Amino acid sequence: MKLLPLSVALKAEAEALEAADWYENRSKGLGRAFLDLVEQTLKDVATRPRQFPQVYADIRRATLKRFPFGVFFRLRKDRIRVLAVMHLSRNPERWRRRR
Repeated sequence: MKLLPLSVALKAEAEALEAADWYENRSKGLGRAFLDLVEQTLKDVATRPRQFPQVYADIRRATLKRFPFGVFFRLRKDRIRVLAVMHLSRNPERWRRRR
């Protein structure tokens, strides 16, 4: 499958950075490990978006392997829009209304 253009919402980027800061404050290097895994997950989403399940309407979720976080995104015919990078225990209403 061809690589689709991927854009990340500012809120999603801020969520990832906030989580990385939290992890880094707990253990040196853990924040960097979190961001590396987010980056790898975004690459997986860009190359194989349909492998991830739809969790609400047209929104799909890719889970991070080591951390309890999900990357929530919309797959369009010609692009991918990342809406949120959130802890999986958070209320889903936080990302459901995002565009």
